[in-house]
Amino acid sequence: MIPGYNKHSFGKRLSEVVSPSRPIISIENLIGRTAELDRIEKALFAPGRNVFIYGERGVGKSSLAATAANQWQSSDAEYIDVSCSPDSTITSIVANIASQAVDAKWSETTRVTEEARLGMKWLSYSVRSEVSPTDFSERIKSLSDAIEVLKEVAALHSSVPVVVVDEVDRIEDEKEVDLLADLLKQIGDKRVGVKFIFTGVGGALNEILGAHRSAIRQLETIELPRLSWDARWDIAIHALNVFGVKIPREIYIRLAAVSDGYPYYVHLIVEKMLWILYEKEEVVTKVTWDDYYAALYQAIVGITAELSRPYEMAVNQRSRDYEQVLWSTSADEWQGAYLSDMYLQYSNIISQFEGKDELSYDQFAARIRNLLKPEYGEILKKGQKKGYYHYREKMLRGYIRMQAEANRIEIISKEAEATIKSYMHVPAKNVGYHISRPPRGY
Repeated sequence: MIPGYNKHSFGKRLSEVVSPSRPIISIENLIGRTAELDRIEKALFAPGRNVFIYGERGVGKSSLAATAANQWQSSDAEYIDVSCSPDSTITSIVANIASQAVDAKWSETTRVTEEARLGMKWLSYSVRSEVSPTDFSERIKSLSDAIEVLKEVAALHSSVPVVVVDEVDRIEDEKEVDLLADLLKQIGDKRVGVKFIFTGVGGALNEILGAHRSAIRQLETIELPRLSWDARWDIAIHALNVFGVKIPREIYIRLAAVSDGYPYYVHLIVEKMLWILYEKEEVVTKVTWDDYYAALYQAIVGITAELSRPYEMAVNQRSRDYEQVLWSTSADEWQGAYLSDMYLQYSNIISQFEGKDELSYDQFAARIRNLLKPEYGEILKKGQKKGYYHYREKMLRGYIRMQAEANRIEIISKEAEATIKSYMHVPAKNVGYHISRPPRGY
């Protein structure tokens, strides 16, 4: 048990220190992103400049955006948060921003003063109205309309308004992406008094905005990498310290390795771990290997179907030997590997089993090629060089590593090995604790 809490107070406090399901908004819990926060703050001081955060799915773009917005937004209102979808348009995005700005004022007991409403063409009626606000999406007809609406939002919402526009890469219509680039440029040119923080998935900003260099020049562009090794374990150390629990170095290094640099995995494992510690009968002051593997198992079971489903499709084949093949794909730190290198990893994995037959190189290669197919989960795709493969969804590698780790299989790349050795090398099989193996595909 963790003394001093009932279940409700513990769960509430836990949700404040780990956050696998929603963006972090407090600077003290956003570990490993100090440099990026500093860049955002400095960029937003510049007139006409906004911020675009991009990178792989799951590296924490939304948490960085939310924390930065929470810092920059003035205290007289909350920042505006808009999430994009495949059918989002510039009109719908701006209408959403306007509606949130009006809702903040419309719900107040004292209405906006007449002075604040002077000259407002778009928002004044909705603010005065005692009924639900206007549907702005039906009234915004052009990009110039959108800019005028945003100017009124700046005057109405707060003294320093901030808008987060999350996942702009989800917009499917190329014309709307073009309009977004134009909007970004005009926000600066027309001196709109709203600061924007955009996020999007992409290896390069051009993948999201295309060749709109004029728009990109008015942005502070931040490519967010996966978490550093020390940031990964600092999340665990910080969260456990809040509850007076220590985590041994050899355990937090293993946790850092298996998380693959994705905050979601670290937060999820630590959340499960803390609930396990809370539900023990005896007072807990230190994490054990039993606790670590039990938390890992529960994290695997609770992971989103978007990640578990491809794995399940791959391993549940008639030959029943795809799981070890899958594990062999997850060693390289650079999100891809040559077939020959993966086969060496595969041989190392098979050596950790007693009496298990090893596939020949040709059999292994055939299974790797199958992992490109939809019926096998479409996990891999070919690289530009012959014999090179990488993940279609990069975040999936962490899930594959978790599955291997839960089965006490050691998968560490040469790059990770060098990092770990500078602290302490801890093999996956260093304890005698056993738990029923994770369900295949969970």
